[in-house]
Amino acid sequence: MTDVDTRVPPASGRLDGLPGYGRGRAGQGQAFRHRLGSNEAPEGPSPAVVEAAMAALSGGNRYPDLRGEALAEALARRHGVGADMVAVAAGSIVLLDQIVRAWCDPGDEIVVPWRSYEAYPIIAGLAGARLVEVPLDNEHRADPAAICNAVGAGCRVAILCNPNNPTGTALDADELDALIAALPAHVLVVLDEAYADYADDAGTVAVSPARRLTRHGNLVILRTFSKAWGLAGLRAGYCLADPRIVNALHAVAPPFPLPAPVVAAALAALEAPEAVEARAQNNASQRGRMASGLCALGFPVAQSRANFLWLAVGGQAAALTAHFRDAGIAVRCFADEGVRITTGNDADTAAVLAAAAAWREIQERT
Repeated sequence: MTDVDTRVPPASGRLDGLPGYGRGRAGQGQAFRHRLGSNEAPEGPSPAVVEAAMAALSGGNRYPDLRGEALAEALARRHGVGADMVAVAAGSIVLLDQIVRAWCDPGDEIVVPWRSYEAYPIIAGLAGARLVEVPLDNEHRADPAAICNAVGAGCRVAILCNPNNPTGTALDADELDALIAALPAHVLVVLDEAYADYADDAGTVAVSPARRLTRHGNLVILRTFSKAWGLAGLRAGYCLADPRIVNALHAVAPPFPLPAPVVAAALAALEAPEAVEARAQNNASQRGRMASGLCALGFPVAQSRANFLWLAVGGQAAALTAHFRDAGIAVRCFADEGVRITTGNDADTAAVLAAAAAWREIQERT
């Protein structure tokens, strides 16, 4: 009888030491009543979007578009660019992974303001690139001068998340354009605008992607349907860039990036942009109410232009997260740094403020 060999070949050493990707989780035997840990929109997709996705299932025996052409063309019309300047994928994070694989060799540097999106170190590590973290300023904003100083000859990519996740802070349009212009031409600048639809400050979104791309040939703009478009569960994202950059991404991307129902849902969503505007307006209202209440309770709240708030509570982050968890509220803990709370509906905001007030009472008694 042949012995069974259960050995498994070792995975790449690049996996050693990679940080994990976390999310808010319930405690044992608990269920969250308020899901405020993943920056999801509180409103679900419209009936028209659901109907479009369901109708597309009837063609499930056929492959979808090779490159998501129908969605790319619709996005090109929305942004006033050529269809050859659009690439789509199962979330903007997939496109970022493609960018890094296409532009970075092992040992190359990726410069990013930090703290920022926790997937960036994972993507850099998988490519064998070195992430150069540039500390945020005292207001939890990206520091343009420090970023420029950190970019050297070995830097291939600079990632700017604006508004920044998890702090919600943003550079205004003039600051951002000046920073992009100041970076050397050999650096591919990735502007991650996952939360741009929530940036109600006109100074943050004054420059259209098309206009910005005509100014900066080394720029890639990432957008997503996961946030203000309310389609996080369907995983659709896109980028806008020079056609030569898009062609490079196609070279490293697998075919058929999006299932037909996802494309159909995204196309239907694009037909009703007023839904995004309504979500953004509701978010601004809830964000303002939550921020005012938390500030009144003495919490350090960063100025947010996104659909979440950053509480820079430092070493109290884990304890505060556990307190919210016990109140049935999912939030994101960044150990020894802060807590990120997604803005939701009226009930979510009320629950957060009640739990925050209870936390403050506990702190005052101890």
